[in-house]
Amino acid sequence: MRVTTRATTRSTAARWGARCVGVGLATALAVAFAAGPASAAPGPQLGAAVAPEEVADNPDCDDFTQFAGAEEFDTDDEPTNGQVLDINGQGTITLGVTQRTEEPDGQLLSFDVEGPFAVVGAIVKGGPANEGGANLYDYTGTPAGQIEADVDLHAQLNPPGNAITDISHVAFCVVPDGNNT
Repeated sequence: MRVTTRATTRSTAARWGARCVGVGLATALAVAFAAGPASAAPGPQLGAAVAPEEVADNPDCDDFTQFAGAEEFDTDDEPTNGQVLDINGQGTITLGVTQRTEEPDGQLLSFDVEGPFAVVGAIVKGGPANEGGANLYDYTGTPAGQIEADVDLHAQLNPPGNAITDISHVAFCVVPDGNNT
């Protein structure tokens, strides 16, 4: 009687292990190629009252329904430390710009409203106007639905996400507020 044997024998567990490795490698390659280039992200909340939300393009306050009735006041250019925005001769928004040195590093913005007004939203744009997007800080979800001051606002992160884009301009969506006098 003649018995044939295989040159190599593998257990069922070994065959399944090899199959799993193959499937895992194929999946990793598919994900890597499908992901495409890195894109900007909003970045961490840091010390701001609300988390930033990344928005596309170069939006204005009018682009958001939750800010209906708000008037926009913006810097037009990159903000500077100590810059003061006039609110129709009845109030001001004073800006603070600082440099964060720990990762993610980059410019941070603070603001303080004086007069009978409050901010319902802030749009912080980084980079050229025709690229990327902006970070939206929506204060309508806070207990008061608005805010008079905040700190550590920033533009979106640069890909691959290790630095905050320098601020090119910022817009504030402002409403009258009888409590902030």
